[in-house]
Amino acid sequence: MWLLVASIADEASLGQRDALMRLATWTEAGRFGSEPILRNERFALLTIPDLHLYHDNIDREAEIALGQRPDVVVFLSKHRSESKTPSLAVHPLGNFTEAQFGGQPRRLVPSAPQVMTDTLRAIRREARVLSYAVTFEATHHGPYLETPAFFIEAGSTETEWRDFRASEALMRALLSVYPRAVRIGIGIGGGHYAPRITDLAFARDIAFGHVVPGYALDTMEDAMFDEVVAKTPGAEFVYLHRKAIDKGVARRIEAAFVARGLPSVHEEDLPALP
Repeated sequence: MWLLVASIADEASLGQRDALMRLATWTEAGRFGSEPILRNERFALLTIPDLHLYHDNIDREAEIALGQRPDVVVFLSKHRSESKTPSLAVHPLGNFTEAQFGGQPRRLVPSAPQVMTDTLRAIRREARVLSYAVTFEATHHGPYLETPAFFIEAGSTETEWRDFRASEALMRALLSVYPRAVRIGIGIGGGHYAPRITDLAFARDIAFGHVVPGYALDTMEDAMFDEVVAKTPGAEFVYLHRKAIDKGVARRIEAAFVARGLPSVHEEDLPALP
């Protein structure tokens, strides 16, 4: 069962919840606080009153309410950026340093590589007639939970949060995903929007778990290398956006992952999408 979490405190999240109501058939299966729990064969949909960034351990609460622990948790969300670029995005959760926006300091949430990467590809397909960038974001912010999870977001302003076409594209994508078993990697380097990692996901038959941005590399120590590997289930390799990383830093990063059994690969080492 995949758990979808909508937040009353997030305008775009409610728009995405409304899109789910239009696009799929749901049955009420109890209450979660003051809101109904909605179910179908594959998904459970919960609505929480607070902002999901700060609502830790929703997976445990859902297990109690549903009598079943979710396999994946997907948070429906808005995205905000200074550039105000219209964008549709997915990203893993966690903090490489302090917890400024929920979660726990220097702790990551298990990623959901196949589901998240296939969702990104499906978003590009569903949004092809819209003028939105489709992208990974690097791992960031809360909440903290122990179940594989990711955010799915529309942004970057109120205009996009209220755009029912964007909400429907995101939710059609999510509902369409039946992930396949592929090689799983960890993406390293680049900016917050990880353009090289995004391009690779659209070109190669792989899935990415955690995405470590360039601005976090100087803070990476042994415990965080361990955390990135442990919280990317099934990780087999790392891919470095080498042009965006100082050579000395790249050597240190590669050596750390090799020591943990994960080789550093180049694009040509990876199979093309069929």
